[in-house]
Amino acid sequence: MNLDFTPEQLALQIQKAGQIIRELYEEKLDRHVFPGKTPGEIQEIFDESLPQDGIEIGKLLKKVREDVVGSATMNIGPHYYGYITGGGNQVAILAEMISAALNQNNLKWHSSPVSTELEKLVIKWVSEFIGYSDKAAGAILDGGSTANFNCLAVARKNMAPENLSVEGMYGMKPMTIYVSEEGHSSFDKAVDALGIGLNNLRKIPVDDQFRIRTDLLKAKIQDDRKAGLNPICVIGIAGTTNSGAVDNLGELVKIAKDENLWYHVDAAYGGPAAKLESVSHLFEGLGEADSVVVNPHKWLYVPFEAACILVKEPEKLRRTFSLIPDYLRSNEDEGGRTDLMEYQLPLTKSFKSLKVWMTLKAFGSTRLRETIQADIDHAQYLETLIETSGDFEMLAPVPLSITCFRYAPAGLDEKQLDELNQKLAHAIEQDGRIFLTATKIKGKTALRTCFINPRTTKKDVEWIPVVIRDLAGKLG
Repeated sequence: MNLDFTPEQLALQIQKAGQIIRELYEEKLDRHVFPGKTPGEIQEIFDESLPQDGIEIGKLLKKVREDVVGSATMNIGPHYYGYITGGGNQVAILAEMISAALNQNNLKWHSSPVSTELEKLVIKWVSEFIGYSDKAAGAILDGGSTANFNCLAVARKNMAPENLSVEGMYGMKPMTIYVSEEGHSSFDKAVDALGIGLNNLRKIPVDDQFRIRTDLLKAKIQDDRKAGLNPICVIGIAGTTNSGAVDNLGELVKIAKDENLWYHVDAAYGGPAAKLESVSHLFEGLGEADSVVVNPHKWLYVPFEAACILVKEPEKLRRTFSLIPDYLRSNEDEGGRTDLMEYQLPLTKSFKSLKVWMTLKAFGSTRLRETIQADIDHAQYLETLIETSGDFEMLAPVPLSITCFRYAPAGLDEKQLDELNQKLAHAIEQDGRIFLTATKIKGKTALRTCFINPRTTKKDVEWIPVVIRDLAGKLG
């Protein structure tokens, strides 16, 4: 039974869907960021049995306009500062529509030649954008957690004895991996799932800039060797989730080489800033990493999902994931084919490269870098507003585009300040005019903003302390 529209109907429905998108950007960007609905209220909107009969598409799109858009957090808007959520771009919306229509399955070259070749090109372009090797191989995955998992799998495979694949880790010396205590939670998940064990993920303390203490790192590696363990990997963070701190990547390169360790850099957030004149000094050493993660869906403004793994030596990546069963063999007489299933854990994967390729083609590296710099400028402007305010306090440096601060009116002790800022974080969410998150900085509750949206203006930045003061007044 044919499920397609007629060509005329398809054009009409695309037009109607386009109108919803137009309204979203024309009318709704400045609405309250958080929809203000409880889980129960959203569940009630969509609570129905499995449909036995379909409804007219116009009615369905009306429900999408009212209930889906109406229940969404507006993270594409200029007042969203939570997590590290890029604002997307409209060129990539067109890419997503075309990608869905083509419905490519990017597992083997002949199943999708164009998506394979564009993915290889995008990996090369992203590597160049951040100053990484032009010989690197990689893949575009769903997010940084999956990407970090894949890269640690490559590190484990290439640093372990040859019999790992056949015998597993039984009887081997326990492997150890090193990361700062500010490292992302994806590393905890990865060492757990990879059988390395949480106790063997060494979380090294940080300095006053929230960068890994390399002196303590070196001492810990030596202690582990003396204890009969097998150190295999050191991780550098190029933009921590908490405060945007960038480890001393150059020092980590030297340690990794001296100790014969795999060197992985988590640049999921900060990587796109690596060649900006204003902050490039922070990223010296990035180009020497064995593997890197960088997420175009963060600071290259690509809609979710698009996270790149980059591995300097392609054969080490292929060695980790290549497995070709009979049902996936194909005629290779023509040569020159690359099957991306050999370079990543997933087999089935959508045409993720199109939206990254179209973004880079439409805007070019110069304009994208200028936009990234504007985000950094906004973070530094908020830092200035905080430092000159009299009733706010900065809690961490601002190396990139994340600010961590707290509302700190006079007369309150540490416990009261913590309680007040915890209440403020919840009040800000429910109020909805702006959206930010809370975190802990040296044990203190901080309000955290991340500027990673080209729609945010200087005026929007100025509004942040205004809203917080207003809500603090209401809290008494």
